[in-house]
Amino acid sequence: MLLDANDLPTGETLTADVCIAGAGAAGITLALALRDAGFEVILLESGDFEDDVNTQALYQGSMSGIDTWQLDDHRWRLFGGSTSRWAGWCRPMHPFDFERRPYIEKSGWPITYAELEPYYELAQARVELADFIYDLDTIQAASGRPVIESPSGRLRTEIYQYSPPTRFGEKYRADLEAAENVRVYLHANVRNIDLTSSHDQVKRFECVTLEGVRFNVEARAFVLALGGIENARLLLASNSQVPAGVANSSDCVGRYFMEHPHYLGVCIWVLSRPTDTSFYEFHDIDLPHGRVRVRAMLALAPDVLESEGLVDFSASIAETAVAPGDTGPIDAEQVRSLIRDREEERVYLLNVRAEQRPFRDSRITLRSDVDSLGMPRVDLKWQLHPEDNRSMRRAMELVGAELSAAGLGRMWTSTKKDELSWVTNPGGHHMGTVRMSEDPKEGAVDEHCRCHDVENLYIAGSAVFTTGGAPNPTLTVVALAERLAQHLKEQIG
Repeated sequence: MLLDANDLPTGETLTADVCIAGAGAAGITLALALRDAGFEVILLESGDFEDDVNTQALYQGSMSGIDTWQLDDHRWRLFGGSTSRWAGWCRPMHPFDFERRPYIEKSGWPITYAELEPYYELAQARVELADFIYDLDTIQAASGRPVIESPSGRLRTEIYQYSPPTRFGEKYRADLEAAENVRVYLHANVRNIDLTSSHDQVKRFECVTLEGVRFNVEARAFVLALGGIENARLLLASNSQVPAGVANSSDCVGRYFMEHPHYLGVCIWVLSRPTDTSFYEFHDIDLPHGRVRVRAMLALAPDVLESEGLVDFSASIAETAVAPGDTGPIDAEQVRSLIRDREEERVYLLNVRAEQRPFRDSRITLRSDVDSLGMPRVDLKWQLHPEDNRSMRRAMELVGAELSAAGLGRMWTSTKKDELSWVTNPGGHHMGTVRMSEDPKEGAVDEHCRCHDVENLYIAGSAVFTTGGAPNPTLTVVALAERLAQHLKEQIG
């Protein structure tokens, strides 16, 4: 059922088995999975089916760290959430992303890739992709296009699949509208998390609409699926009973904010001999159960990352032209110095999307001013660990050396001293602010996404990521939501 919270009488108390706040990829996935299990579900969404200026303004805050974007960018407060703008990039995280990497402090998830893999297969279907196949050999065979050579094996090629992309609000609206055991309330904002006197259980969500209707939701289990910034904001702002905020005895809520820094056009590769690079372009292939759009990316082999102590990344390549008088993000003079005016030479831009190390001081804090609901606005101090830019500079050196060893030309990289020098753009991937950990002192949620401090409160979405990896997060977000749904079925069934 699709309902409007503005139609509720003020003071109403709603009840359900599970209450989910946030109708994006994670929240809608959870609601659908619990619907199929017969649970009574309430799904709260701040927005409507279309953009609304006043609702979107609730995101506004400040950026005191890297400020190449603003808090009301890259997030959309409407039914379907940020999938309304999602470009559809899909690939699972790597098995090594879940492992403890001694050279990356605070790495190591309390779950393994093997534990998440069955839910990745469910997520694949949820984002309208047929075959959960990301194996290079299988994809390359179906493509029939060649892989870029790597004489020493240091360079790796990895595969992305592309969802149509699935607009969750459009794709699953009719399913939720027809579900008698799921009530979706639009214009519903959680204003406070009210705990029991022992502070280890949620008693109710206190909710409000922009029109001033106040109501409560009581449930057996509560899930926050508001995104990497808003999940932390609500936990920190619910501080009337617990001054540090809900689920924050570890002082980790809001900390370890991670993005995928995007270094666009940071490297120029001059290909010096005829080479087929079409595998690294968007193209469609046929897999056993359907047709899919794919694209290959360049990266470094896991053993190279480990031996060099590097964060992971993926780099797309795109052919470009560099002419006299060019201005823009690349140094045309330096690039032209690499070109020998041979007819067969071609110039490519490398666009790098990188992992960042968990960094405690990259964090969300509450400001003293409030939004129109009375919620404290946030300041985000997005920072990179001091090693990250040096790591990426070294990674690009290794890529260039391997391309040269293969006889594939020369590469120029923008550097400053020993660091990669470029504008750090965001990917709109907000991760890590309510991180998963085995030790309650090292994070906010356990391996089931349940808050260490609060027995019936769960967090869904990329906020729980222990490390961000290099792949885009949406497929992992949906897989974790499918896994959380299974856990809730077992716990409250």
